[in-house]
Amino acid sequence: MSPHTGWFVLVLVYVIGLIGSSVALNLQDECQTPDGNAGSCVQIRSCLSIRSLLLLKEKMTPEDRTFVRNSNCGQQGRSVLVCCPLVRKLTGRFDAPVELPPPGECGKMQSDRIVGGERTSLDAYPWLTRIQYYKGSNRYGFHCGGVLIHNQYVLTAAHCIEGVPSSWIVYQVRLGEYDTTTDIDCIDDDCADPVRDVLISAYVVHPEYYKQNGADYNDIALLQLAESIEFTDFIRPICLPVTQETREANLTGKYVTVAGWGQTENSTSSTKKLHLRVPVVDNEACADAFSAIRLEIISTQLCAGGEKGKDSCRGDSGGPLMRYGDGRSAFKFWYLIGVVSFGLEQCGTDGVPGVYTRMSEYMDWVLETMV
Repeated sequence: MSPHTGWFVLVLVYVIGLIGSSVALNLQDECQTPDGNAGSCVQIRSCLSIRSLLLLKEKMTPEDRTFVRNSNCGQQGRSVLVCCPLVRKLTGRFDAPVELPPPGECGKMQSDRIVGGERTSLDAYPWLTRIQYYKGSNRYGFHCGGVLIHNQYVLTAAHCIEGVPSSWIVYQVRLGEYDTTTDIDCIDDDCADPVRDVLISAYVVHPEYYKQNGADYNDIALLQLAESIEFTDFIRPICLPVTQETREANLTGKYVTVAGWGQTENSTSSTKKLHLRVPVVDNEACADAFSAIRLEIISTQLCAGGEKGKDSCRGDSGGPLMRYGDGRSAFKFWYLIGVVSFGLEQCGTDGVPGVYTRMSEYMDWVLETMV
C-alpha cells in the first residue's frame, strides 16, 4: 500500500469514525474497547491494532469495520481518537522480524566528547528514553528509563515492568528529553526539538527474570513501540554489542558512562539530563562489596562505580551503561554494555558499585526476540 493510499484509508476512517460516535472523550482518557478491554483514548495513528486493521482495508470483514467504527472515542482538532487497548504482554518473540541499525546510524551523537560537569548538552545520548506508566483514574507518571535500540524498540530493566505496583501499566516512552520541566528544552539560545511521546504496544520480559534478597537477575525487557520513529539529532538509537569483539571485551578497570535523570521506581532526583564516567569493577570484587547483605553477583551482571558520591544515581533504572568505541576499530560509536539494575539504597557509597545487566550475555535473547 502506498503512503497516499494509507492516508486515504485514514481519512476514510476519520469520516466513518465520526458517524455513529456515541462518546466524546479527551486524549489519554480511559475507555473500554468494543471487545470489553481496558484502553486509552489516543490518536488513531498511535494505535497499532487499529492501524493494522486499516492496512487490510480490502480484506476487512463487516465485524472489523464495526469494531473500527465503535472504537471511535472523540476528536482532537482534525484527528480522530480511538480507544486503543493497553499494552500486550508477550511471552515469546515479537510479531515481525526487524533489522538492527548499522553503526553510524546507531551510536552517533553530535558531540562525542564528555566534558566536565554533570549536565549534558541538549543532544547528548539521544537514545535515552523515559518510561511513563498509566496508574488508573487518569493518572500517569514517569518512573523508569530505557534505551532506544531500533526505530520501534526500547530496552529497559525487567524490574521496571514486573517490579512496579501491579495496578500500574507501562504506557508510553518519551524520546528527545533534556529538561523534564519544560515543553521546549533550551540552553541559552540553543533549543531542542519537541519531545516525542510514543505508545508502547507490547513488551517481552526475560523469561528467567527473578528477584532474590533485594537483587534482580536476568533484569532485562524489550518494549515494542506503536509507531516507527524517525531519527533526528535528538532521537537516535545506540548500538548493541553484536560483534564477537564487543561481546568478549574485558572492560574491568575501563571507564564507561551512565546517563539519565536519576529516575527509579519511587523517586526522581534531577530535572535535567545528567551523565557520569564510572570504572568497571571486577565481579569478584563487586561480590565482596555486597557480601555483608548476602547478595550474589553472577556472570550475567556487570558492576561499575564504587567511587564515593558517584554512581548510577546519575542514571535511571532501566537506563543504559555505555562505552564509546569498539576496541580496535578506527570507527568509533557508542554501544550498550549494561542496563541499570540495582544498587544500595544509599547510592554513591564508597566501595560499593552499581549493578547492571551485562548486555553481552543477553544479545542472543534480544536477537531471538526481535530479529
